[in-house]
Amino acid sequence: MAKKVWTGIRLVVMTLFSFLFFVVLLLFLQLNGDEESSGLELFGYTSFTVLSNSMEPTFSAGDVIIIEQVENAEVGDVVTYMTPERRLFTHRIVNESIEQGSKSYITKGDNNSIEDRLPIVSEQIVGVHRFTIPKVGLVAETIQKNIDMRYVVFIPLMLFFILTIVEMIQKKRNKPKEEQLYEKESP
Repeated sequence: MAKKVWTGIRLVVMTLFSFLFFVVLLLFLQLNGDEESSGLELFGYTSFTVLSNSMEPTFSAGDVIIIEQVENAEVGDVVTYMTPERRLFTHRIVNESIEQGSKSYITKGDNNSIEDRLPIVSEQIVGVHRFTIPKVGLVAETIQKNIDMRYVVFIPLMLFFILTIVEMIQKKRNKPKEEQLYEKESP
């Protein structure tokens, strides 16, 4: 009975540890210092931390947005785009036009009173907003500012190795007992 309880506790601890480790790793990767800071890219989706309030009430500074890489954007879509100066912005497409066979878009932040100064073209669009994780970026920023990141990675890895070693030692201790029981039951 005690063995089953210990196995259950180990499973819960390792699951919790793994989840927290990957959440901290995601938060660590999230901030880079642009207008919008990109994080993890996975299966055509990318996360960005919003650093301004230009899109309130849709999302706010400190939120993490998930965008999807798409071929076509439409009026009404919230897109993340890169300017010629290599800065990222996330604004809503409010108008589109076709001039000389090339499509361009006019964007505007939901919280801004005027449209963005320059139109953008499809090639500048990084992706279309799909969903928001509120305030996760603030947690990432707090961790990054207040904790030495070597410890954020080093301590969980050391805990993982210690737990693995303890588990290996326990298996070696229990193995002779299991072999003895098997030998006693065998004719």
